[in-house]
Amino acid sequence: MKKSILITLLMIVTFSFIGCMDNNKKVSNEEVSNSQELTEKEKLDDFEYMYTILKENYPYFEVNKRQNGVDWLSKKNEYIDRIKATTDDESFFNTLDIILFELNNGHTSMVDKSYYSYLKSLYSENSKFFQPWLKQLNNPKAMERYKPIQGIENGVQSSVNNITPQNVKTSILEKNKVAYLSIQSFNMFNIDEDMKTIKPFLQDVKDYKSLIIDIRENVGGATTYWTDHIVPILINRPLDYSYYIAYPGGSFSEEFVKYISGLGYEELQPISSIKSEKLRNLPPEVSESFKCYIKVTNSLKPNSPVGFNGKIYLLIDGSVFSSSEAFAVFAKSTGFATLVGERTGGDGIGSDPAICTLPNSGYCFRFTKEMGIAPDGACNFESKTEPDIKVSAVKATNFNDDEAIQAVLKLVH
Repeated sequence: MKKSILITLLMIVTFSFIGCMDNNKKVSNEEVSNSQELTEKEKLDDFEYMYTILKENYPYFEVNKRQNGVDWLSKKNEYIDRIKATTDDESFFNTLDIILFELNNGHTSMVDKSYYSYLKSLYSENSKFFQPWLKQLNNPKAMERYKPIQGIENGVQSSVNNITPQNVKTSILEKNKVAYLSIQSFNMFNIDEDMKTIKPFLQDVKDYKSLIIDIRENVGGATTYWTDHIVPILINRPLDYSYYIAYPGGSFSEEFVKYISGLGYEELQPISSIKSEKLRNLPPEVSESFKCYIKVTNSLKPNSPVGFNGKIYLLIDGSVFSSSEAFAVFAKSTGFATLVGERTGGDGIGSDPAICTLPNSGYCFRFTKEMGIAPDGACNFESKTEPDIKVSAVKATNFNDDEAIQAVLKLVH
């Protein structure tokens, strides 16, 4: 019997797309330090540990080959030479980050000190859902490596420091006809404050013909930002959507998977059963080398709806990633909104990246542990989400010069 599992996705943490795409990122010893420098053997052992964890658990090696021509696993000896060339802990950290960058996945990177503090703050506020993540972050080696910095007590950053300023922008483009809502980030720490602006605004425009929701340049945050706070007040009936998640099956990731689904690998569907799903665009490596999968069915229901009955347009671009990509996937698959703009950045189906602490250095890295698969079998990270209406998605300061907004206004008329 096919197993369809009802799962509410855990939050996908904020990912800074530009920052992780910077090969020249440097982390000073003042930010991430240790009293004693690592030996060459300790560095190489840490890299070997990382390499093995990724080889057994990371899902996108073949995607990287197809998209970027990078056979990451075959470059092991080259990476070892790079590690040997590092002169101190700082250069070791940066070299590992550059090596991970070659996987070309925004959810896979080293964790610097400020991000470590952010993650501890995020997961500590929801500790019962994130024990495997906190287990890694609270590893004694990691806690020694990422010692608290000024303004942070016990290594946990105040949520006030994590709030994105001026995150929401609202405007009336045409009185009684077209309203505009821009959300810069789905940062979980912004939710309470942002909703003080968003909900009254949506109540004020509930009788409008059209609503534009602009998530261009929104690189993610908490999925619950839109699943619990945006969609439920805009819909008047339940909206159901389904997708698939496939796991390579490495032992390290299983603890994380159990916390997400409540099930271990052996309780999920064996990958041999995925043929019966008839997923025409399924990447070949899933059937050939993955261990198991689940079909996920979610349902979003109205909750204190404002009574909006107009048309919703979602503006997207290549920066839309992670939980903002999840919003785009939902909007397109359910008909919640018409997508306008350019192809997204993808990787929005799944849950928080796993975190792993290296045994010698205590440095942490994070990585995607599952492949998110659309209803047609396409890998979301690889195929991303195409707009319903293609138009330049470049944001303009003046609405009159913004092609995406102007495209919607033409449709409305």
